[in-house]
Amino acid sequence: MSGKKILVIDDSTTARQLILNHLDGLKHTIIEASDGDEGLQKVQDEGDIDLIFSDINMPQMNGLEMVERLKKNAKTASIPICMLTTETGSEELMRAKSLGVNAFLVKPIKKEQILAVVNGLLANR
Repeated sequence: MSGKKILVIDDSTTARQLILNHLDGLKHTIIEASDGDEGLQKVQDEGDIDLIFSDINMPQMNGLEMVERLKKNAKTASIPICMLTTETGSEELMRAKSLGVNAFLVKPIKKEQILAVVNGLLANR
């Protein structure tokens, strides 16, 4: 399972760095973006993204808008997505589920949670 491309999207540099630290040593290529608009651009530029971790609440384009666009595009619709949030049980989570988000993690995120998502969602890619 080594050599996969993981895109981490969060407007907080600290939150992105925390996820990068948790993924350190897995031999995956990690790509960063600071909002949904930049995330979409990275998906287009990089191609073959294997997994996306994305915050929901971000400036420019939020995570849900980005997911909606990704799922409408046949080339990107199958990319597994894990949403990162500070809220539980919100309308945003319900909308994310309806859009086809594969997993959710509530901040603060622990290393074991990140690794479980990576192992689970990359198992068949």
